Amino acid sequence: MPTPEQQRLYSQLSGQLQAIGIRYRKELPAGATSLLLKNNGGKIRVEVYEGSKVIGLVPNESTSAGFRTALETNFANAVSPDPDGVVALL
Repeated sequence: MPTPEQQRLYSQLSGQLQAIGIRYRKELPAGATSLLLKNNGGKIRVEVYEGSKVIGLVPNESTSAGFRTALETNFANAVSPDPDGVVALL
């Protein structure tokens, strides 16, 4: 059971991810409904979902510098209280 502080941190990270996803929505695959952020030692990976199916990964070769920078700036040093990552709905 997460502590109130862990819940606040998760909500904050999820909100940031959601805002970035909405801002760069045109760069996400069509049909994207949610994002799952994973940070593995500062290497950011975002799985893009349509329902329960992974439909893409970000960053990739076509990710803009702005989108890539937004992810790195906001999440490179972030440690999720959930070891499975942070989810944001779009």
